[in-house]
Amino acid sequence: MNEVKGKVYTQKASPYYWLVLDYRDAEGNRKRPWINTHIPVKGNNKRLAQAKLKEVLAELDLHQVDLSKDILFTTFMAQWLETRKETKSIASTTYDGYKMVYDAHILPYFEPLKLSVRDITPAHLEKYVSIKTKVISTNTVIKHLHNISKCLDAAIRQSIIAFNPAKRFDWP
Repeated sequence: MNEVKGKVYTQKASPYYWLVLDYRDAEGNRKRPWINTHIPVKGNNKRLAQAKLKEVLAELDLHQVDLSKDILFTTFMAQWLETRKETKSIASTTYDGYKMVYDAHILPYFEPLKLSVRDITPAHLEKYVSIKTKVISTNTVIKHLHNISKCLDAAIRQSIIAFNPAKRFDWP
């Protein structure tokens, strides 16, 4: 992958600053993904957005993230679970429990959001925790987060993401 450049932009329909990265993938095709910073335009926060851009570019450079690997989080997690089952790194009963949690809780929550692995932020996970703790126990939600975190660790090893968003917020 070539050098990644980026700029800070605003959109009329969004109250947030956006980062637009610019690079060429392995086949030489130009890619320009937009990343929501969740930093409000209101309040004169452009310096914060520019600092976020520098942080993202530094992490991409440090970890050599391959931006051409763009996959939905739900698809990636399903593949991760299947790989764990096929390699027998977990017992079949453990896999059954993980799969049940994925099918009953994680998939129904994240599927409608259509988030790629790179789009998952700590804020998404905090909202998941907030919603789930209203209907199931906090300890059970923490078990969900452990699985999500392990899945995102695999995404780091595969150079899909530079950091694990599940490790960037305070768990309940």
